[in-house]
Amino acid sequence: MSSINITDEIQAPKGATVVKFSGKNPFVVVTMIPKLLRYVMKLSGKDIHERDIRWDTTSDPREYYGYWTGQRTEDTWTKSKVTVIAQGTQDIKTGEGSIRIELKGTVSTTYDYANFLQRSFWWFFNRTFYFKQRRRYIDYATDNILTIRSKIMDELGIMKDEFITKNEMRG
Repeated sequence: MSSINITDEIQAPKGATVVKFSGKNPFVVVTMIPKLLRYVMKLSGKDIHERDIRWDTTSDPREYYGYWTGQRTEDTWTKSKVTVIAQGTQDIKTGEGSIRIELKGTVSTTYDYANFLQRSFWWFFNRTFYFKQRRRYIDYATDNILTIRSKIMDELGIMKDEFITKNEMRG
């Protein structure tokens, strides 16, 4: 059986939302990301995947890396996926360090068909009726990413105005 696959980036055209922080205890974010994905996206435990976690205990400051995904089934045809990548360092004695968090995601729709008539129906259905619903899913996933960013910034003590001003100045 063949299928039509349509995938949109949630953060297009930018690609990702990035949060950078230098200060006291940045590693705390790594411990809260799975809970954030579960709470904000309203997922069960089976829908949150810890793809990769690494840390280097041989150096000072200690380096760490984490990669998580949360996938939500929106309806029969569409799934939303949010990816969080956190990478940074933290000094073992002082707790000072830095972290870079990248938030991105996709909304994917798949229609299965067996012949050219079904394929034509799915293209017509998608263009005529389902397009607005897909836009709603993309907007909802964007809201999820912005909520996760906001919670991370609150935990790290980053002021919202300060974050916007520094990122606008970088271009």
